[in-house]
Amino acid sequence: MVSTGTCRAALAETGPKPVSEDIAYRPGLVGLRGVPQGALARREASRCMPMAIATGRDERMRQALGLSRRRPDIRTLYARFITQWRVIRALMIRDMMSRYGRENIGFLWLIGEPVLLIGGIIVLWSIMKGSSTHGISVVTYALTGYSMLTLWRHLAGHGKSLLRGNTGLLFHQNVRVIDTIIAHVLMESIGTFISFLFCYTLLYLLGYIETVYDPLLMVIAWVLMTLFGGGFSMVLGALCEYSRPIERMVPPLMYFSLPVTGAFTLVAWLPDQAREIILLFPMAHCFEMFRAGFIGPRLTFYYDTGYLLFWVVVFCSAGLVMVKQAERHMHVG
Repeated sequence: MVSTGTCRAALAETGPKPVSEDIAYRPGLVGLRGVPQGALARREASRCMPMAIATGRDERMRQALGLSRRRPDIRTLYARFITQWRVIRALMIRDMMSRYGRENIGFLWLIGEPVLLIGGIIVLWSIMKGSSTHGISVVTYALTGYSMLTLWRHLAGHGKSLLRGNTGLLFHQNVRVIDTIIAHVLMESIGTFISFLFCYTLLYLLGYIETVYDPLLMVIAWVLMTLFGGGFSMVLGALCEYSRPIERMVPPLMYFSLPVTGAFTLVAWLPDQAREIILLFPMAHCFEMFRAGFIGPRLTFYYDTGYLLFWVVVFCSAGLVMVKQAERHMHVG
């Protein structure tokens, strides 16, 4: 058992010295003007740590004394991952309930709303353009285009309230800003994809569309669009926290982005100059990849997976950094 006098002697072993020599000033430690850095003092002072740990000052004491912190093992990391996944799942359920409520069909509107939109577009285009256009079925063209467009609109369109909408949940200990973002992106992506599967199954059973050519390519395109849209919404949400006028520019921005998404035309149908312009936008690559997986090689599709991955990494990285900085401007309440 180490006595109090021994601890004090360990922390004041050499008496007052200049800070630049053997004593490093740590303003976070109450009652200490400096901490001796000698090996003997460090060893003796480390034996006085239990009380500091019990009172919550262990991290500052460890940094001041140069003691290393044990890295969490695999079990600890797995337990933390499970905890955060439960938080994200609870946030998804809460978001669905708050948006669609418990009345009528409730959260099934998450699937029903895109189904009504896609179904209405299919019927309208079939009446206007007939059964096919440019050698492709109008039903297939509308289904592949508006499913992906719905995902893009839901992810990017809600970017302006991505950070501000769930600030009240940050009072909970395990809820972080990134958890609310992941929950929103996953809910929109999964809900829209289920609505696409529902429409595809119904139309396939009725004989309006054929079997999917490459399902894996379609899933990859959907995941990349989800990541790109999530990164774009993070950047947009952080900019809206910095400046409120940017929030007013989001609806016009979404309307102006529609022609360059590739939802209304295939890139192969465009002139060479227009083709080069539209391929500068990553969304067009997602649409082309998704349609290539659905239709197959009987039509020509233009997409670059490497170019798309580059912009996914850029927007996700920039979004995470900007969200971290925007947290300082957020008012929890």
